[in-house]
Amino acid sequence: MLNKTQLDSSLWIRLWQPFLALSVYKKFLLVLASFLCGYLAIGFHSYLFIASLRQELHFACGGDEHLANALALLDSYLTHVIILVILVMIFMSLTSFLCIRTLVDFLDQMICSLQTLINRGDKNQTCRHGTEIPVLTQDKIGEVALLVNGLTRHIRDISLFRRTIEADETVGEVYNRLAYVFKETLHLSTFIIWEVREKDDSIEPVYTWPPELEYETCEMSASRICRARRTGEVISSAGFPNICPVFPLSDVMTHTCVPMIVSGKVLGVVQFFTLFVDSSERAAQLRQNQHLAGLYLAEALPVLHAKRLASNLHEMATKDALTGLANRRFLETNINPMLAGTKRRNSTMAILMCDMDFFKQVNDEHGHDVGDEVLKTLATILQEGVRASDIVIRYGGEEFLILLTDCEAEKATEVAEKIRTAVEEQLFRAEAISIRKTLSIGVSIYPVDGEGFWECIKHADIALYQAKDTGRNKVIRFTPSMWEGENY
Repeated sequence: MLNKTQLDSSLWIRLWQPFLALSVYKKFLLVLASFLCGYLAIGFHSYLFIASLRQELHFACGGDEHLANALALLDSYLTHVIILVILVMIFMSLTSFLCIRTLVDFLDQMICSLQTLINRGDKNQTCRHGTEIPVLTQDKIGEVALLVNGLTRHIRDISLFRRTIEADETVGEVYNRLAYVFKETLHLSTFIIWEVREKDDSIEPVYTWPPELEYETCEMSASRICRARRTGEVISSAGFPNICPVFPLSDVMTHTCVPMIVSGKVLGVVQFFTLFVDSSERAAQLRQNQHLAGLYLAEALPVLHAKRLASNLHEMATKDALTGLANRRFLETNINPMLAGTKRRNSTMAILMCDMDFFKQVNDEHGHDVGDEVLKTLATILQEGVRASDIVIRYGGEEFLILLTDCEAEKATEVAEKIRTAVEEQLFRAEAISIRKTLSIGVSIYPVDGEGFWECIKHADIALYQAKDTGRNKVIRFTPSMWEGENY
């Protein structure tokens, strides 16, 4: 139930509801008319009083010449007073209208700015005053205009930032845009973005500014060492100089670590560095900029999380879980751009089909765990035997495919022979077992040995089996005499 104060307030509001329902202009006209009527009533009453006084004096003093002059002066004064009152009323009306008009325009502009933010997806929603409210005064209205302009600008910039990073393809691009905002928009010129690696629970810097700072800051062997990562709270050394034992620059600058949390999970940490601040104004500005950085982070985190998930799914689909090499799906989805580059450069691509000899014996005699260790060691040998620009693929089972870009037949055979020798000399160790194995390799050259890439794959496979059939542990270069069929 409502108490007496609430009932009185409700009754008061109901009594004034007709007035409150009027527009601002109608309220102004009603109030101004009330004032003008009051002025007119007072002026009319004064006029009647002076007229009555004048008549009484005229009857009392007859036709005295001095009295006539006094009455004429009184008439002149009365006329001047009436004119002055009218002018004052006109001036008050105009100035009041201009003030109300300025206030109403300001409110209209504020409403339009806020509606533009609410309906920012509607291209037809525009404001006649542009993107910001003009600040024409230095009073409270001017302060409100500055605050609304700042609010709309921040919301608009953050919304644009969100739409931009959603269109980015990789997590690295999102980190670059986030770093640009920190540097150029918020003037936070010293920071590190750390990312938590789920596979081994490590934490590594993915963006450092300035770059040389990476070699002077925290060294963490595991992500749990980071206090912000462990607690999920913002950690600042301002007021607590030794709050983070792994921070090596506590005698030179302060640091603030902001965890990047999505669904209760810490994806990483943004670490901001500042020299010791000796000014309250600078400290307040720094806190404001770091607060805005947190708003940008809040917009970026869902996008980062989604892109990391997409990247992990893509990696799972295109990488072999055992060896970490690319798999056949990777080849199928990425070969066309590689072939286009080869054709554009008018170059050749060497294809090496590799297969470990008698690998089944390893699984049969020593078990699949030993076989897996042998395959991982073989994958390492293959990767170390080629350039960084070349691609090693686990094609299936113990069969591996190597693509040597911009490589001619003679050089391809030389590389294949080097890999074969390395495998032959390698002592494969697994658990308490040491074994030696050999490798057979078939070589074909695209587009020398065939117009189509998959045709050359088939030719490399034919050369491989030619090596198997002729004694194994050798490199065989494909020749047309090995294949007499019409279709590959």
